[in-house]
Amino acid sequence: MNKHDRRVKKTIKALQSALADAMLDKELQKITVQELVNKADIHRATFYSHYHDVYDLYEQMEHDAISEFTKFINDNPAGHYENIYNSIIDYIYENPALSRLLFFGKGIDHKFQEHMYDIIEEKYLEIWMQEENISSVSEEMLYMATYHIQGCLSIISLWIKNNFSTPKEKIIQLIYSIDARWNMP
Repeated sequence: MNKHDRRVKKTIKALQSALADAMLDKELQKITVQELVNKADIHRATFYSHYHDVYDLYEQMEHDAISEFTKFINDNPAGHYENIYNSIIDYIYENPALSRLLFFGKGIDHKFQEHMYDIIEEKYLEIWMQEENISSVSEEMLYMATYHIQGCLSIISLWIKNNFSTPKEKIIQLIYSIDARWNMP
């Protein structure tokens, strides 16, 4: 099957959405293929033409999200924190069901958040080293990066939890203002 065919994309999106919805109430281990195909309104055989089981669907979703996230963070030109957070906020806003799943899904290990943190930290430190014209990271920089990143991810997490009730532009502005106040000395 052609992954770029509109029908295939629509089917995959429906299955992902069904899984994301189901995982807000149930642990991954308790979700059945039948439940997902009923929710997505597709045939069981269609599910199996794309995935081996529910775990395969989840793993593909997580893998694709990590790959996309890594790509847009690494494609960001060094020296622009704003681009990093704009990209994160845009991605999350454009993928609300997936974001809720990856941040709040029941019965998962939240590898996505760990990967997200590691990727942002690497980029943050790269930017700071460039700005400060230094070749190594100090312990203070690691603490500051942790503070910045955890704070920003907490804001994003609360935004997702509140079902995106605050406009994304306001979230970006909030992150910028916090970042500006606590920039490296």
